[in-house]
Amino acid sequence: VKMMNHQLAHIASAFFCSGFEQSMCMSYDAWGDKTSAALGIGKLHSGIELLETREPTNSLGIFYATMTSYLGFLVSEDEYKVMGLAAYGQEEIDLSSFLRPTPDGYRVNMDYVRSDFSHCTMFEPLYSHKLVELLGPARQPGELLTTRHKNIAFAAQKALEDCAVSLITYLHDKTGLDSLCIAGGVGLNCSANRVLRETPFIRRLFVQPASSDRGLSLGCALQAAHENGLKVNQKLEHVSWGPTYTEGQIRKALELSGIAWTEVSDPARKAAEMLAEGKIIGWFQGRSEFGPRALGNRSILADPRDARMKDEINSRIKFREEFRPFAPSVLEEYASELFKMDGASPFMTMAFQVQPSWHDRLKAVTHVNGTARVQTVNRATLPLYHQLISEFHRLTGVPVVLNTSFNVQGQPIVETPLDALSTFAGSGMDALFMGPFMIVKAHKPRQ
Repeated sequence: VKMMNHQLAHIASAFFCSGFEQSMCMSYDAWGDKTSAALGIGKLHSGIELLETREPTNSLGIFYATMTSYLGFLVSEDEYKVMGLAAYGQEEIDLSSFLRPTPDGYRVNMDYVRSDFSHCTMFEPLYSHKLVELLGPARQPGELLTTRHKNIAFAAQKALEDCAVSLITYLHDKTGLDSLCIAGGVGLNCSANRVLRETPFIRRLFVQPASSDRGLSLGCALQAAHENGLKVNQKLEHVSWGPTYTEGQIRKALELSGIAWTEVSDPARKAAEMLAEGKIIGWFQGRSEFGPRALGNRSILADPRDARMKDEINSRIKFREEFRPFAPSVLEEYASELFKMDGASPFMTMAFQVQPSWHDRLKAVTHVNGTARVQTVNRATLPLYHQLISEFHRLTGVPVVLNTSFNVQGQPIVETPLDALSTFAGSGMDALFMGPFMIVKAHKPRQ
């Protein structure tokens, strides 16, 4: 058994999957192995050189987790809700006494965090009384979200972005490199990733799709492989590395459930037709995805054109907050026409501006600030999903579908056919496609 450093494993999971010959590397999260961030350089032949680390008492992850707790959400679980809520706020709150940029990156004032923060559970407040003195009463879980809460979320997100840019500027000044690899839990903040991608000196950015601690095992394996002389720096093209299920296994699950089903010769075409009719479908195909995003193998899909679809899915299927946005899956060959992007983004790790001419045609996947967390779909890596979106494009003129993970709030993404059937039966989806099999609900007409 070989022990690996936490931040090194994060960086290894990114650099060795980037396909870059050389790049700046950054890991940042709450903490791990007595550090909260690490800066380094990755080189194809010599591997990763760590240049600096940051201590747990100077942690961007702890800052954001504290603001998550203050806003009434779960620590280490709901930070993405703060990111989504931030788009509804305005620049009226000053958090510079808590977090501010510095010449070497940033500085967190831990007076605003509970002194025993490392022993708190996600159900306990992480903030100190000093933060309440600064901002007023904290929001309690389930409490109505107000304009003040939205403005606080805006301030937290803006402070994070400013300090992430400051940190990368510091690293760039030390290295002179223009490629960047990111991992660590804060790396899942796709809005901050957009700001970093738009920084003038960044030419290429790779964000590990399993950036959080769930990706540490991959980083440990890649780093150990490199140390044992194996060539491991190959570009990660997809994350369809989970289990798959045969037609026989799916049929057995269907028979066990007693549900009525139909075998269809062209599930992609049939699914696209239903989406064009305004139906919401479950899409269960091939190998499940590694990481936190459903990317067309374990997905719930809908028509991105209808603004009402966002509220429909949030209320009838996902059972989650109404401010939460949904992501577009776009045919890779059309991505730059619809979004302000100049390359592929297959893992939903970055947000991009929606082209103004497409705002009205992508209402269900355009966030209130005009951005979207884009997944580009490549014909070679996801052929069946690409076919589905191509069929939807043929029917509607829109090469995009709304894609969200196949689960309800608080549950993991479905893995097995029985998982999919259970979630389908317990939510408001109209149809489910598993392999070549189609299950359709008999719904009462919607009002």
